[in-house]
Amino acid sequence: MSRRLLSLATLAAVLGSGTAMVNQEVFAQNQSVLAEVYGRGVHAYYAGNYSDAFDNLTSAIDGGTRDPRAYYFRGIVSHLQGRPEQAEADWKEGAELEAAYGGGYYVGRSLSRFQGSARLKLEQIRQQARLEAMTKAAKRSNARMNELSAGGRAPAANRAAPAPTAPANPKVDNPFADDVATGNPEVQNDDVLKDVVGNPFKDETPAPGPAAAAGAAGAAPAGDDPFGGSAPAGGDPFGGGGSDAGGDPFGGGAAGGDDPFGDPF
Repeated sequence: MSRRLLSLATLAAVLGSGTAMVNQEVFAQNQSVLAEVYGRGVHAYYAGNYSDAFDNLTSAIDGGTRDPRAYYFRGIVSHLQGRPEQAEADWKEGAELEAAYGGGYYVGRSLSRFQGSARLKLEQIRQQARLEAMTKAAKRSNARMNELSAGGRAPAANRAAPAPTAPANPKVDNPFADDVATGNPEVQNDDVLKDVVGNPFKDETPAPGPAAAAGAAGAAPAGDDPFGGSAPAGGDPFGGGGSDAGGDPFGGGAAGGDDPFGDPF
């Protein structure tokens, strides 16, 4: 039974795809025929045969053409024939088709020879149709978003990303934990070399004896001589006799002449 259903489903899919392809071919052929009829209407318009132009353009429109230029040119023919209301109605129909299916570049080139105040009116209608199409598209998009939000499924682009989890504060070890004394803090000795160097002169300094202590307590010798001797009257710091009349600092007698060594010639 399941195989039969599967076979029927496969056959239906094949037939459906084949039908779609046939319909697309038929639609393309029809559009080709309608484009040819539209072309004859445009040629009649440029030839000044407005009646034939109107008839051919009407045939293309009634046949289901999606070319907005068929409506534009039929509106132009109506405008030239003195029917402005029908012209504006065709222009609005063509502008709606253009806003829905595009083709503005080809439309602009086709309408390049149509100028004047009527062309300005046509351009206003085209612009208004584009604005209305944009407004409708925005409303449909908003409605779709509201439906998804009401159903608990917000669009992926509008979903708020979850907030990142804040990292836990890392535990920082106190590098001075071992240096902190428990209880009352004590002041340490500032001399870092106390236990290393010590006093290098403690073995060379003799203890002062009783005689040294008594001598240190005695009076200083008379005079200014730090060696305890009295200076001679002559001012000789070496303790020699006074100088002679000649002023010889070496104590020798000077000769009658100028020879300081006392040798006569």
